[in-house]
Amino acid sequence: MKNRPRLSMLLAAASLLLPAGCAGAGSAHYGPSDHRRTVSADLGTTFYVSLPDTVTEKPVFSPQVLALGKDSVEEASRLRTLEFTARALGETEIRVGNNFSLKVQVTSVSDRPGMPLLH
Repeated sequence: MKNRPRLSMLLAAASLLLPAGCAGAGSAHYGPSDHRRTVSADLGTTFYVSLPDTVTEKPVFSPQVLALGKDSVEEASRLRTLEFTARALGETEIRVGNNFSLKVQVTSVSDRPGMPLLH
């Protein structure tokens, strides 16, 4: 029974760390089937857009909302992968040539309904 307060403190600390640790896990991946779709990305998260390697046009998007990291082609799969990071709240459209468009809404995880506010 002496350890019960200590256990409660450890559980409370773990509950605070768990959501922060999971934020980067399971990054979203989008592809040609997501053309003209609207998606949400949490502020600070990274997501990927994979297109056929024949799509060579430069991606157009708002650099105030998203940052483009890697733009690479994997020879084996013949896929071009663009790595984006949500850098500011807002909305932008990623356009790559005339055949791919993805609308991205960057939101704050704390703005979601039902999310507890920590004080």
